[in-house]
Amino acid sequence: MTGTTLAYWRKGSVEHSILALTLALAACSPLPVELGRDQVVQQVQLRGRPAQIVIPELVPTLVAELSATPLNADRAMQIALINNPELRGYYAQLNIAAAEIYRAGRISNPIFSVSLLSGEQTQNTYGLMASLSDLITLPTRKRLAAMEFATVQQEVGAELLHLAARAEGAFYRCIAAQQVSVMRGQIAKAADLSWQLARRYFEAGNLTPRDLALAEAAAAEAQIVALQAEETAFAARTELATVLGLSVDGIWDVHPQLSLPVLHEDSLEELLLLARENRLDLAAAIARTERLAEDLHYNDWRRWLGELDFGIGREREDDGANLTGPLLDWEIPIFTQHEDRLLEVDAELQASIGLVARLLLESDNGVRLAFAKTQSARARVAVFRSRLIPARMEAVTQAQLEENYMLIGTFELLLSKQREYDAYQGYLEALGDYWIARASLAEAVGRRLPSSDQFSAGKVDVETFISPRSTWKHGEHGKESQEAPADGHKHHGMAP
Repeated sequence: MTGTTLAYWRKGSVEHSILALTLALAACSPLPVELGRDQVVQQVQLRGRPAQIVIPELVPTLVAELSATPLNADRAMQIALINNPELRGYYAQLNIAAAEIYRAGRISNPIFSVSLLSGEQTQNTYGLMASLSDLITLPTRKRLAAMEFATVQQEVGAELLHLAARAEGAFYRCIAAQQVSVMRGQIAKAADLSWQLARRYFEAGNLTPRDLALAEAAAAEAQIVALQAEETAFAARTELATVLGLSVDGIWDVHPQLSLPVLHEDSLEELLLLARENRLDLAAAIARTERLAEDLHYNDWRRWLGELDFGIGREREDDGANLTGPLLDWEIPIFTQHEDRLLEVDAELQASIGLVARLLLESDNGVRLAFAKTQSARARVAVFRSRLIPARMEAVTQAQLEENYMLIGTFELLLSKQREYDAYQGYLEALGDYWIARASLAEAVGRRLPSSDQFSAGKVDVETFISPRSTWKHGEHGKESQEAPADGHKHHGMAP
């Protein structure tokens, strides 16, 4: 270390130095209780997400209990917030920040020196040096470390909220894909039965080769679509399993039904205000900016202090005399004033200010976009329910009557049925889009939506989509056949 050493020797008077070191040690900060995890969990809980601290040994038992029955969105999020593998990394950030609290609350260890000089005379010197600059800057360093720790807590809380949103979105994608897969599987079975029935009519001479080929093609296409839907459902289940920290082939399942939209949506103005108040990532960015501003001020005056070490020296002379007194080492800031550190902190501050501006913009725009998607999906669900599906059902009914009287061919009837099935699938996908958009909206707002406490208008059961409505009836020259097939093959559609 570059500097000058000032030594003033005098007997006694060691008490003041010992007192200074004792006060410095008494001011040391302990590690934060629970490493701040309780505060993180409380922040997440205040925003309506089911976070909790669980002893690692008890996690498997709790996960097994939560997944013993089909999952709903809340239990899916609860599992993710205790079982997702990424949690270790999130909480590790708290450990690093807690270590900084510990480090900032202490001064450097004292240095003990010994000098044994011999020649014509013998001189033994003993010294004990401690950092006085550490002691002077201790309160500021502790305050900055505490600010950083609080910021990291908010950042970890934001990560947990993001994880909860991922789990909620994956849950709704899984259940929507599962319902589409179930519906398409039942349609494929119905189409296969139609083909088998068509073969019986063909063998009895009541069906043309062209109609038989159309029935077989329809059955094959339905099977292909069902296989694709099954693949999509498995991919959605895999995504959800990954977020929850579960095996995709584990013994767990999701609730089999999507709920209808809530009765009343939250207003956009309310959501924008909630986002400003609840976004933990935004709060963390603002807090970090404030901490960097403090850090810049600290480094501005700290660079003129230099390194300052204070200690006690004791020297024994040949004649037996003992000299004791204070020692002072001071780095004189002549050749460098550490402007480089100022530039670094100022650059971090400017970047943090830019991040706050970006998050403010993303917060407003994200809420508006997610709100628009929610409203659009809700409107599409309403159109499917009130107009498209009833119209498709009526079109199939009329096509069936016309086909029975040989006014149209089997191909036209099959095409009408396919469009009806596509409408059912579109309805389910729109409903899934609605709940996925609400999950995105909750993430953009930074908390559970107030309207989530409402009861929806009901649930959608795939079984109500695929219900018996009409039968294949091939008669002679437009007349209905008086003999129904033994397997009772029926057209499947949405129940009125």
